[in-house]
Amino acid sequence: MDKVNNVRTKQIDANLEHFNISPNKASDTSLGFPEEVRDYRYRSADFRKIWDYLGLLFSMLLDSFKGKYPLPKKTALVLILAFLYLISPVDIAPDIFPLIGFVDDVAVLAFALNFIKDELENYRAWKMSN
Repeated sequence: MDKVNNVRTKQIDANLEHFNISPNKASDTSLGFPEEVRDYRYRSADFRKIWDYLGLLFSMLLDSFKGKYPLPKKTALVLILAFLYLISPVDIAPDIFPLIGFVDDVAVLAFALNFIKDELENYRAWKMSN
């Protein structure tokens, strides 16, 4: 207990002039960050969306192979090119480098999903109506 009470306290009165303290406000948000940065759920929601889009993608491909859903040519071309890049041994960053080699593969996958996002939403609407 003696060590806890023996801690030196720093004088903070000298630094108070740098802060905009108003008794009417609970906190000063004049510097503020965008809502996306302040909200911790924002980033976890993005990962959930990516998993949701991947699930929709596989479901869309299955319905397309079964002949239930017509797959647009643009979507098919983007998916084929992304798949070929993922399996090809020629990459921007070779896969023999532990972490850097897979970053470009993930970037290509994210780009492809972002490019066909509208088509995935159209498929979701079609699936809900059927």
